[in-house]
Amino acid sequence: MRSVFVLIDSDESESTFKILDSFSTNYENIQWVYIDDKNDPVLYIQFDHQKYLLNEIESPENNSLVEIIKSYQVIQIDVSGRHSGDKEVLFVVKELLSKFNGFAMDDYSDHLWHLIEIQNGAKYNELNFFDYNGWNLKNH
Repeated sequence: MRSVFVLIDSDESESTFKILDSFSTNYENIQWVYIDDKNDPVLYIQFDHQKYLLNEIESPENNSLVEIIKSYQVIQIDVSGRHSGDKEVLFVVKELLSKFNGFAMDDYSDHLWHLIEIQNGAKYNELNFFDYNGWNLKNH
């Protein structure tokens, strides 16, 4: 499953929940599902209170990233294997980052993406945000 993380610089989780409620369905406490027009789940969104993302950071040179994650709210977005999820991921990330200060991370780089970079199609190490096709070409 491909994932994206949104790191939000806010202590107001209720505000974040309201934004998520506006375009997805809350199905279990701090978890949401984003469905397509056929009522098929495309994205699974989870508010990561426990900051499980920290467990995935292995190298000590990422200390600044660890500090950001510790002080930011973490929202994990998983893409269903039945969908590309491209436009849905971009929509959700842009919605969140247009309302809150923060960053997005994807599975394909160690870059913290700013909203303006995502909107402008900026590249980092020859990849755009959530560029799994470019990553597959580059790494295979």
